[in-house]
Amino acid sequence: MWSFIHKHLQGFLSLLFAIAIALFWAFPYRCALSYQEQYQLFLFTPSYFTERISVPGGLADYVAEFITQFYYVYALGAILLALVFFSLQRLTWVLMRRNGVSPSWYPLSFIPAVALWALMGNENVLLSFAIALLGMEELMLHYIIVRDHSRGWVAPAVYLLIAIPVGYWLVGPVVIALAMGPSLTLPKREGMGNTQAHPKDSETSNGSEQTLSHAENKAEHKPLVTPLGWTLLSALYFVAVAWLCGRFLQYPYYKLFGGINYFRYPAVIPVMQWVVVALFALLPLAASNLPHLEGKKAIRGEVVQLVVVVLATVPLLHSSFDRATYELIDYDYLVRTHQWQRIIEKAEKHQASSPMSVSCVNLALAMQGQLCDRLFEFYQNGAEGLFPTFTRDMTSPLPTAEAFYQLGMVNDAERYTFEAQEAIPNYRKSGRLTRRIAQCEIINGNYAVAAKYLRMLENSLFYRQWAKSQERFLYNSAAVKADPEYGRLRDIRIKHHDYLFSDQEMDQMLGLLLVDNKKYDNRMAYEYLIAYELLQRDVNRFMQYYPLGRFVQFDHIPYAIQQVLIGSWLQRHNTLQGMPYSVDRQNVDATVAFIRAYMTNRNDPALNQPPLAYNAWHYLLMNGNTKKKGKEKMQTIY
Repeated sequence: MWSFIHKHLQGFLSLLFAIAIALFWAFPYRCALSYQEQYQLFLFTPSYFTERISVPGGLADYVAEFITQFYYVYALGAILLALVFFSLQRLTWVLMRRNGVSPSWYPLSFIPAVALWALMGNENVLLSFAIALLGMEELMLHYIIVRDHSRGWVAPAVYLLIAIPVGYWLVGPVVIALAMGPSLTLPKREGMGNTQAHPKDSETSNGSEQTLSHAENKAEHKPLVTPLGWTLLSALYFVAVAWLCGRFLQYPYYKLFGGINYFRYPAVIPVMQWVVVALFALLPLAASNLPHLEGKKAIRGEVVQLVVVVLATVPLLHSSFDRATYELIDYDYLVRTHQWQRIIEKAEKHQASSPMSVSCVNLALAMQGQLCDRLFEFYQNGAEGLFPTFTRDMTSPLPTAEAFYQLGMVNDAERYTFEAQEAIPNYRKSGRLTRRIAQCEIINGNYAVAAKYLRMLENSLFYRQWAKSQERFLYNSAAVKADPEYGRLRDIRIKHHDYLFSDQEMDQMLGLLLVDNKKYDNRMAYEYLIAYELLQRDVNRFMQYYPLGRFVQFDHIPYAIQQVLIGSWLQRHNTLQGMPYSVDRQNVDATVAFIRAYMTNRNDPALNQPPLAYNAWHYLLMNGNTKKKGKEKMQTIY
């Protein structure tokens, strides 16, 4: 058994690594796959291919976006990503073996792949970079094959002469590793001739001819340049190729030398990107200087290497995947997939604190019909927790756009969605956002515009069937009205054409939404209106708007509303007798207990602990929750 395991240990370790990668992306960081997929839209059209291939690194970008579209099915996307990492690790080992590295150093081949894994903790590192590295290693491998099967320097030089410009255009500037990595080792057969001396006693009449032939053979294979000169020439050739491309392309030179499509933000080239490139390029060469280990030394060496690599990987990944960043990404993923209960459960375990995450929690509460029941069980940061201030980036407007859409504010949902799509830094389109824009246009009856977006989606893989199914609504108002989602939103939306939106007066916007359909039955709009006034601590306006609730089908007065009504009555009457509201005894006792504790000692620690901290009057009287407001790091995160 042990002999079988040891014989297949390398394959087993590589397979185990691939499984770890797949599980990592499929479960704890599934949201990252959704995040990457939603900011591109791969189209099966000639123009899309032409657009991608027309810049350096275009083929790597095209292949990467083809793979990324499969992230829509998270399990499949995780498997494909694992295959990419598996291929990178195995290719690294093949390069190491080609350079004469002993099998006992196999665990070292995981180091570059682990470094790439950590780098991809930055959500703006694109899969294009990993595919480019894969292409770079293939070019390096073929260089070594040419080098090892040639008798001189001509064939490797010709290979580099062709491979560097072709590789630069296909995979981008990572091809500099081809210029500076394999070229450090001159062709193995260079300078190799018959250098064995002939014994003096074997000299014959043709001895002088043999000596002359030997001298000619050495002269024939004498290297023209040193390894350092070889490297400098290759590097200068790479620079010349990139410079020449810059004469015909409208890209700054720092992008041509740093990669156009490796990172989502055009103005940023991470330093760690080049560290990873160096690891992939130089590790196979550097490892060739390691000693050969055999027997027990080899086994001990492999065990030590595995332990070190694993122990270094865990903290490296932990520090590379920023918790605050991925918390926001996870909230956005849960909103996208309408997993409202999971959002609430997530907030129950760890309170949301940023405007974006708090707005996701409040949206989930509203979708579950619990907003005015459980509003103050969760951290609140004012009206920002319902409608965060608009920021021109690609992520923060999305939960707000979803809230607008579900409320029936269709035009505002489309505007926020459109702005988010246009804010994608690398100018890609989004399948998720294009789909939502098409939905808004259908609801508004702008069928020609909706058809344009649907035709675009029909050229994709995972949005094609949905787009075809939506064509039945085009120029068919009866079908729109009969649809449960579209019909409801078309009925409750604001229909005024002279209506101006103001995010500074959201209570007025919600009021218009609530009364515009003359039915006053938009429960979600009512809950948002009441929550908005409470989060603004405007009890007077709350009392004005509260009576509108009689038109909404509540089976009870929501608990937060009950608590405010009880406290307001006590402030005016000092007794509960004659109170006209249908309130629960539990809420009466909880509110009276809070007011009594507050009037006795405003610094009582019990006021900041459940259940008193969950009372509406805790927020109204004590400046909200005691936790400090969390500012969303939009500039650094997105």
